[in-house]
Amino acid sequence: MKIFYSFIVFFLSIAAFSQDEFISMFQEGNLWNIVGLDGFGGPPTNYSHQIIGTTEINGKTYYDISLMYCRFREEDGKVYSQQDGISDELVIIDFTLEVGDTYTFDLEGIWNPCYATSDPYLEEMTVVSKTIEFIAGMNRIVIEFDEGELWIEGIGSTRAFVPGGQGVDSGALLSCFTKNGNTYFFNDFTECIYLDIESYIENQIIIYPNPVTKTSILQFPEESEIDTIKIFDVSCRLVTEEIILKDYYTIDAMQYSSGLYFYQVLSEGNVLKTDRFIIK
Repeated sequence: MKIFYSFIVFFLSIAAFSQDEFISMFQEGNLWNIVGLDGFGGPPTNYSHQIIGTTEINGKTYYDISLMYCRFREEDGKVYSQQDGISDELVIIDFTLEVGDTYTFDLEGIWNPCYATSDPYLEEMTVVSKTIEFIAGMNRIVIEFDEGELWIEGIGSTRAFVPGGQGVDSGALLSCFTKNGNTYFFNDFTECIYLDIESYIENQIIIYPNPVTKTSILQFPEESEIDTIKIFDVSCRLVTEEIILKDYYTIDAMQYSSGLYFYQVLSEGNVLKTDRFIIK
C-alpha cells in the first residue's frame, strides 16, 4: 500500500506540470505596464506593451508587440522571438524548464532587442523552483531563478515582459498586467500610471540597453513625428545631428569615445525629450 501511495503521489506531481496546452501570453487585450528604473537617480519612466498585429514569416505567425523591435510566437510552452535581419529564432522563455536547468542569455553577435540584461555580467540563470500558483484568475506555472527573476505562464517575466529587465538604464520591472479589463499588480506596485499625451510621448522615447556597450536602440513612438536627433558630449559640444526617417535610431558604441553623452529628439524644431546615456 505504501509503495502504491508513493507511486500515486509521484504520478500527480508529474501530471501537475504535464499539460497539452500552455496559457498563451499573446491574447488580444492583454496589456503589460512597465516601469523603467533610471540608473542616474532620475524619475522612473512608464511605458506599455500590447499586441498591435501579426506577421507571417516562413509559414509561422508572429505577434507584433508595441515598443518591441522583435516579434514573438509560442509553441509547446516556449516563446520564440524573431528579429528583422536575423534568420534564426531565439527561445527567450521556456516553461518546460525544470529545477536545476539553466537559462543562457544569447549575448553573442548582433545585439538582441528582445532582452537586455541590466547586469552586463549576467550571462545565465538557474531554475531554483517551479510551482503552480493562482495568479490573475488562473492556475499558472511559475518559474523562479537564482537571480530573483520570475516567469509566469501567460504573462511573461516580472522583469519587464521578457527576461533580464529589458528597459532603460538600470533595468525595468512589470508593474501591472491587465487582462479582460482586470488589472493585477506585481513587484509591490499598487497602481498603473496613465499619462497625458505629451508625457506619454516623452516616456515612450527609450534607449536600451543603457549603458551602450555595443549597439543600442533609441526608440520613438510612431505618433511623435520625430524628425531630428542631436547628440552632445559632456561638454555640451554637438557631436551628431541626423534626420530621422524611421521610428528608431541606432547608437553604435564604436562611433563614440567612452563617457557620458546627452541626446535631444526634436519634432519640427520642438524638443520632445533630452536625456543622457553612457558609452562603455
